[in-house]
Amino acid sequence: MNARTWLETLVGFDTTSRNSNLALIETVRDWLKGQGVEAWLAHNPERTKANLFATLPAQDGNQQGGIVLSGHTDVVPVDGQDWSTDPFRLVEKDGLLYGRGSCDMKGFIAGSLALVPEFLAMPRKKPIHLAFSYDEEVGCAGAPYMLADLHDRGIRPEGCVVGEPTGMQVVVAHKGINLFRCKLQGQRPVRPVLRRAVLDHDDQPDPGRHRGQHHSRTVRIHL
Repeated sequence: MNARTWLETLVGFDTTSRNSNLALIETVRDWLKGQGVEAWLAHNPERTKANLFATLPAQDGNQQGGIVLSGHTDVVPVDGQDWSTDPFRLVEKDGLLYGRGSCDMKGFIAGSLALVPEFLAMPRKKPIHLAFSYDEEVGCAGAPYMLADLHDRGIRPEGCVVGEPTGMQVVVAHKGINLFRCKLQGQRPVRPVLRRAVLDHDDQPDPGRHRGQHHSRTVRIHL
């Protein structure tokens, strides 16, 4: 299947994080098996969701090293959103493809799968791995299980391409996280002010652009 067909198939699965992703994962697993690629699944404790990992070995059979093409299969909800089309049916309008997850991030998974036949036909000096996880949108809950599974199997890739939407720009880092407690005092209720500052910062994490700086003048933080 080409990337367009794959994307149409993947978008058709409602893999909102509250739902199971097994139908999607098993479809991918079965297709890979038809291509001669064995994939294994690592389920969550409830066995309602699963990660998928598959390796296209190097020409000499080596499965160590190489590059991982990584993506998550879950999507955010569509509840309360004013869609003009079915969000779980791929639609083309004005040269663009619309559907929940088409960018974040079933498009990358579709492209990766569409390239599998080409990967298999090319002389590979190193392996190519596929890693598709669950529950990224709700705390990256699936990734730790995948990493633990890779560790147990002794698989050690050299690098990873995470196909999150970046405007077709190469991104080599991601904003991190820092947890701390703070005590606030002021002449008016500070909770709404702090909440607004946090939301602004989350939407625009670049210190040069977000409005959280201005809110910091309003509250006094005692560390």
